[in-house]
Amino acid sequence: MRPAPCRATFGAAARIATKREQTLEQARIARVAADPAPFAEAARPGSWTGFRYYRLHGSPRIYYSAYGGDRLASLTERLVEAPKGVDTWCIFDNTASGAAVADALHMQRLLSAH
Repeated sequence: MRPAPCRATFGAAARIATKREQTLEQARIARVAADPAPFAEAARPGSWTGFRYYRLHGSPRIYYSAYGGDRLASLTERLVEAPKGVDTWCIFDNTASGAAVADALHMQRLLSAH
């Protein structure tokens, strides 16, 4: 017996994504904003709005690349835009070449200027 072909229309995919987000929200689970993002939705924090979490792996070379001043300034603006009273974490995971420490210190200076 051959398996039946399976497909999801955009509408069905959107309903599944919405249900997933609702389930995570109800369980108070925040979805990480990852860089680089494997798909567009993964670039933004989501689900539970009581916590915002950014995990920066380095881009374009994952775990190695430093972010540079312009990119860090843009990321800092995203952190500053978090609603007041919402815990926001930013983890640098571009540690293979040691870029994480320099990037974190640069971002800390940018955040201090706000």
